[in-house]
Amino acid sequence: MGTHELLRGLVTLEQLAALDLTLWFGSGAAAGLALHINQSTVSRHIQKVLRLLGLRLVRPWGSVQLRGDLSLLQAERWVHQMARFKGLCPLRVDGTYASGPWFLNQAPQGWMVGRFDLPGAHVPLQLLRDRVIDAWVGSYQPDLPRSDDPDWWVLDLVREPVHLLSAPDHPLAGESGISQGDLERFPSLALPSGWFPRTETILRAQGLWRSPVDLPRYDPSSWEGRCSDQVTLAYGQSLTELLQPGTVRLDWQLGLLTGEALVVRRDLMDQPAIQELSGLLQGKARKIAMRLADVEVAA
Repeated sequence: MGTHELLRGLVTLEQLAALDLTLWFGSGAAAGLALHINQSTVSRHIQKVLRLLGLRLVRPWGSVQLRGDLSLLQAERWVHQMARFKGLCPLRVDGTYASGPWFLNQAPQGWMVGRFDLPGAHVPLQLLRDRVIDAWVGSYQPDLPRSDDPDWWVLDLVREPVHLLSAPDHPLAGESGISQGDLERFPSLALPSGWFPRTETILRAQGLWRSPVDLPRYDPSSWEGRCSDQVTLAYGQSLTELLQPGTVRLDWQLGLLTGEALVVRRDLMDQPAIQELSGLLQGKARKIAMRLADVEVAA
């Protein structure tokens, strides 16, 4: 398919980008900054796409979502994604609050980088599925798609243990021989049920994961920052501890491994830009593992 065929869609690259970046970043203002256009132009572009495709934009619970028959939109997104892979506009990659600052602190050449605040794994995976973004550096290894998943190509980058954390002045800080009964005396952070079923099962079995947090977008004050009350327990690993210092590790083995991995649609894994990105990320993984003692490069 040539460039001219790619550009024959119903909407222009910039018009659809205004809509999809609003869905990705959560606001028209953020989309405008990324596209270097003002918010009123973003709004005009979005309204044009919605009218052409017969869709509605709604904002339930602080998120931005589309309503209507999305089949034509998805066909348009495929065309526009192919245009990105042909270099007509930047490709799109995001990461988690843990992986993004380490692996995507500088935008790879030819890529636009997200804000590392997407909630859970279900939202970025849906953005990948819908071709709104092209790649994601995900954490939460127990709950990521398996490497043999027919829909996803998952390239493991690093692995690391998860630690139980608290404020330095928590009653359990510095104590040895902590029991599960000790842990159950204190609130422990949890994300909505079902977001991370494998992780949730492991932590609930230890009397943890009992205080749900409403987290439409990652915000340190709503996660690690909750430990500042001197009673709430949280979880972290070397990557997040260096990004958000202020907590200490408790003498408790969670028996939980996490890791960072590149996740893309399987039908895109052989794209040269994806293979180039994977090599770049693997190089960063080796450097991270050399710096942090309990982080190892994934096999």
